[in-house]
Amino acid sequence: MLIALEIGMVMVGLGVALRLVRLPKAGQASLVTAVCLAVMLVGFTQPAVAGAVNGDALTSGQKDLNETLQTTPQGNQYQGIEYADAKGTPLGDQEITDRVESKTPDELKVSVSNGSVRLSGKVADRRAAQAIIDDVKAIPGVHEVAYDLGLRG
Repeated sequence: MLIALEIGMVMVGLGVALRLVRLPKAGQASLVTAVCLAVMLVGFTQPAVAGAVNGDALTSGQKDLNETLQTTPQGNQYQGIEYADAKGTPLGDQEITDRVESKTPDELKVSVSNGSVRLSGKVADRRAAQAIIDDVKAIPGVHEVAYDLGLRG
């Protein structure tokens, strides 16, 4: 509804501008093309902007779908990638590795490269896996966490 109103307002404005400016036909075509591209850009970016303005880019339904997609159909594997936004002085890769290893079970394999953390191994369930991922994302210097975790439960 909002986009249709915006398009209507742009078209009326375009008509008035063409009457006032009296551009040659080639100029009018260029102006119409530019306005149409601007309207399309607004239409495509509006949902992303709305999510950013609301402070949360994903709705609860989208989060549930994302959670479902991260689990294999058999329900025995939890995989994906999440991006961190930790505050504080960024740590180096070795410090990140040490912190991650201190917060995770011994059976998990951890590798860190340029602030990108990779986790693999087995955990009890999805809840335990997500708790570990959230802990890792909170470490300063971590940019992303990629995981491929087997689920026992």
